[in-house]
Amino acid sequence: MRHLGAMRDRLVEFERVANFRDFGGYDTPDGKLVRGRLFRSASFHDASDADIERLNALGARLLVDLRRPEERAHEPNRWPGEAVPTVFHDDGAGDITALPPHLMALMQADLNADALAAYMHYAYRSFPFEERLIQPYRAWFRGLIEGEGPAIIHCAAGKDRTGLGCALTLFALGVSDDDVFADYEFTNQAVDLEGRFPRIQAAFEKRIGRMLDIETLRPILGVREEYLNIALDEIRAKHGSIETYLEHVLGVGPSERAAMRQRLLA
Repeated sequence: MRHLGAMRDRLVEFERVANFRDFGGYDTPDGKLVRGRLFRSASFHDASDADIERLNALGARLLVDLRRPEERAHEPNRWPGEAVPTVFHDDGAGDITALPPHLMALMQADLNADALAAYMHYAYRSFPFEERLIQPYRAWFRGLIEGEGPAIIHCAAGKDRTGLGCALTLFALGVSDDDVFADYEFTNQAVDLEGRFPRIQAAFEKRIGRMLDIETLRPILGVREEYLNIALDEIRAKHGSIETYLEHVLGVGPSERAAMRQRLLA
């Protein structure tokens, strides 16, 4: 597993964009290297003018936004403009003023850390099979196969839905399990969770009108190896392997994986 210092080199510093980092650069068992044009991030709703200037300079050719319609309506991205194609799923149904599921989970009458951990387990079991994620995941892989230039995938915090998408991308490229999990778990250091707890707690409390305890919130604020394992175990239980899931659900079969590797490995 990669040394923390080497992982920190992947961070791209912004004024008000969190968890933005390069998730290329990993080795594969056959001696190849993933090119450094894959990026993951939290949302861009709070981006400063300087952040927008720096984001424009990356030359991105694709942005995939995994957030739900109500999340995008509440915190619309300030970046990108029309120059960068943006993909998101919107089935036209539902109330865009409603609370997203992770905030609804905080409304439980008997809220405690175990209840939030159970919610995270449920969410990760569901992620690989939710149409609202399958469609942008498919578009993400199609963009990597067909497109040129850097690509960015993000959700609200850039850790769960984005974490699974990045893990599947690295698996498709042949990156080792150790590096896949190292990339996933680095969120806990990349966003300085301890330092951001008060701000996140205050934002949650304002949104739901309820006082919250930091220790109760911990299961929902960071990532845990068990969470990603739950999603991968569910994939294997239903499809036999990650490769079969990639092919049958996301349209990334052997030929598509070969095309990805041709384009993204050096």
